[in-house]
Amino acid sequence: MSESYFITLEQDLDEIDIMPSGKALAKMMDRIDDITDEIGVTRMSDFVAGGENEDFSEIAEQEGWDLGGFAPSRGGADWFDAADGLDTVRAVAGYIESDPDSIKRARALLDELKEFEKVLELAQAHHVRFRLEADY
Repeated sequence: MSESYFITLEQDLDEIDIMPSGKALAKMMDRIDDITDEIGVTRMSDFVAGGENEDFSEIAEQEGWDLGGFAPSRGGADWFDAADGLDTVRAVAGYIESDPDSIKRARALLDELKEFEKVLELAQAHHVRFRLEADY
């Protein structure tokens, strides 16, 4: 499990003065994915770059395994549209605000989601894509 998730933007934006730590997000990712499944928006974990297959590719390279041109993929791009991230962040925040008892440490998670929202709003305004990356 990750210690935290953080947003990486495809290009730097000078306007961004915060980068949320995503520690609460990391601790509750499974529950957040359950919530996104329930409300019908993209799973938060879908925005994580590479995922488990990236780890496999790295191990294969370190071990010198010949994959015969096969490069495992998570089935998505490494970069995601900020509007999609905003939809998920806002939907999850709204869900938690309407039922704070639905998740542990609701206040900490809501604070992080609001910070993520600010970063994603700037990214969207500048047409910059994003991804979540794990810090172990």
